[in-house]
Amino acid sequence: MNLARLAIGLAAAIALSAPAMAAPNTVNSMSNAMSKSSLTINMGQQNKSGQNGQAWVKDTPGGLWVKVAVKNEPRGASEPAHIHMGTCAKLNAPIKPLSNVVNGSSVTTVKGVTVAWLKKGHYAINAHQSAANLKHYVSCGDL
Repeated sequence: MNLARLAIGLAAAIALSAPAMAAPNTVNSMSNAMSKSSLTINMGQQNKSGQNGQAWVKDTPGGLWVKVAVKNEPRGASEPAHIHMGTCAKLNAPIKPLSNVVNGSSVTTVKGVTVAWLKKGHYAINAHQSAANLKHYVSCGDL
């Protein structure tokens, strides 16, 4: 009996602490995990691309380390990625380029940006179908 009560209490404690460590990603109806110096965000598909995944952002001595990983990227694709002002629901101009997503992955270190700076505004990471078709978004996650 005591073990069952312990399990219920532990489950309740975890459930109650989850909202404190998460931020809403309203477009993708998911929660993003965050800490003082790092973020894990959910990347949701856009325009029925089927490309969803996650992005990880963390402070490093060299700048903001950003990794994007998406599933279902077409074979041979090279998809430009950026940090944009705004949200996935309404993206504004890109402010920081990221390495292109190739084989489902992109890793970039962005100088002059920190997690604290990102948290002060509304920003999103998004991937475009190609350099020739930048207006067609395939994946996005609110920071």
